[in-house]
Amino acid sequence: MRKKFFFKNLALFLIPLLIPTIVLGALSIVVTKRFNDAEINRNQLQLFHQMDRNIELIFNEIEALGLYFGNVEMLYRLEDILRTQQVTLENKRLIQATQNYIDAPANARPYIESIYVYVRNPHDQFLASSDGLSNFREFHDTAWLDSFLAHETAEGGTQGGIWTEERLVQRYSFERPFSVTTIYKPLYSSVLREPFGVVVLNIYTAYIERLLRTYETYPGQLLLVLDEQGRTMFENRPMGGELAKALHATATPGDARFSLRAEEIDYAGAQLASGRYDGWRYVSLVPEQAMNAVPFRLTQFTVYVVLLSFLLGLALTYYLTGRSLRHIRRMIAIIKSAERGLPLPQLPEAPGSGDDDTNYVIQKMTRNFIEHHYLSVQLSEKKYRLQAAELLALQSQMNPHFLFNTLETINWKVLSLTRRPNEANHMLEHLADLLRYSLDTPGRIVTLAQEIAITESYIALQKMRYQDKFDVIWDYDEVAIAECSIVKLILQPLIENSLYHGIKEKEGRGCIKLRIDIEQETTRIAVIDNGVGMTRERLEEMRQRLAQDGETEAHIGLANTNRRLMLTYDMPDGLHLWSRPGWGTVVWFRVPNERARS
Repeated sequence: MRKKFFFKNLALFLIPLLIPTIVLGALSIVVTKRFNDAEINRNQLQLFHQMDRNIELIFNEIEALGLYFGNVEMLYRLEDILRTQQVTLENKRLIQATQNYIDAPANARPYIESIYVYVRNPHDQFLASSDGLSNFREFHDTAWLDSFLAHETAEGGTQGGIWTEERLVQRYSFERPFSVTTIYKPLYSSVLREPFGVVVLNIYTAYIERLLRTYETYPGQLLLVLDEQGRTMFENRPMGGELAKALHATATPGDARFSLRAEEIDYAGAQLASGRYDGWRYVSLVPEQAMNAVPFRLTQFTVYVVLLSFLLGLALTYYLTGRSLRHIRRMIAIIKSAERGLPLPQLPEAPGSGDDDTNYVIQKMTRNFIEHHYLSVQLSEKKYRLQAAELLALQSQMNPHFLFNTLETINWKVLSLTRRPNEANHMLEHLADLLRYSLDTPGRIVTLAQEIAITESYIALQKMRYQDKFDVIWDYDEVAIAECSIVKLILQPLIENSLYHGIKEKEGRGCIKLRIDIEQETTRIAVIDNGVGMTRERLEEMRQRLAQDGETEAHIGLANTNRRLMLTYDMPDGLHLWSRPGWGTVVWFRVPNERARS
């Protein structure tokens, strides 16, 4: 008996304790995961747009230089000066103006290392920012010219656009080479197919990578800028070879979202194509462990809470089981002593503060039960308390506070999305009226007019769903029902039963009639429908279930309503049923005439 009692108490304590905790934890994890995913998508989109703006600023520099030096007059005058080597005042002014034009952005933009302007000439001269007119034989950086000429040969002399490459530049022999990203803008004349010259913009690769590191949102996040050939132009940190291979094999240009695994790490990837430069892409790789850190911690917290609740429930159950068993053994001893005619065991004194008053009360009640035969009184009291508790439990089914608040939130959300009232708003408003009625109406007895009004809201809600499926006819005297009262939410389940089990299964349009007759001492209410009806066997089964106070999954509303009527008005029976297949169903009941309570 001890084990059975222990496991029973354990179930009684743990089930109400653990189920809400597990459900709440699971819902919190799901909601947090969805919110986290939406926030990640929004942050990554903002990040990509910010990266795109910064890259576009860099390309705007080369575009501006290309427009300036691509002018035919400027191009030929510059070529003439470099070819003839004539030093005139006008030529000096042109060279100085050109030098100032390329020095200004090179000095003002911290990410620009240098700018070169080259026009074909026999003296191998070009303009360099900060250095002015320079010669290839004496200049420290000349590899860009070879790249330009090689690209020209590869293109076959056709007019191409901007292209980029990553190079190493060493200003002095004692200085370490540093990485630059070189952007080439060919200059074309109006008569030649091959480039007449080129504008070269050298960008500090380290500067752009430092800038990308400031955009990091998650630990271990990789931010990449890929060109049209899939080459990595900029990255916030070096990417391993295995990860690079997995990226190029997985992330096709058309995939906005993708996932990959490299170096035993799962990554969630996202990319956005540049809106201005075809083929350029911005890629973000975030370890999934970093992305799901919050849901993972929430899961851990939920597990810890469940374990702690289980341990506390186990300890409390063990303690209460031992105490309850002591009380039971003492009561059994009292009953056996009374049956055998032996003196009753000595009861403890009246409890004081801090004493076990539960033990004293239980023993006192047991002794009074045996000595004074108050069994009928206690059974009546127990029945009354059971009825009150059952009525309260049934009534509480109509009072879900959280559903009303959630419906209000959904209603405003739908209104904000559609920007005007719509059918969904009307349905939510009717449903909110039903919940508000069950929550705000004081007491469980309301006026019959109030009950009719809220039933009409329910009917309006169902008509929006079923369109022209059914009609409702009301038959009552408004003056006669003005002073009548009734238990709250008694009509809606009957209308719902007629609709779902009669009209819904019927082919074509149906009709529901609600008739209210005010008699001398009672009020008779009937709900009549012309639905599919019930067979005689089914009707008898339903009557027996209602008479035995049983519930059925298909008609739980009728069982609930029948029980509430019997408990509220202390009647031997509640609902009466009549039905015939193909004709319909009638559900009616009588309640005493009572004046509406204020």
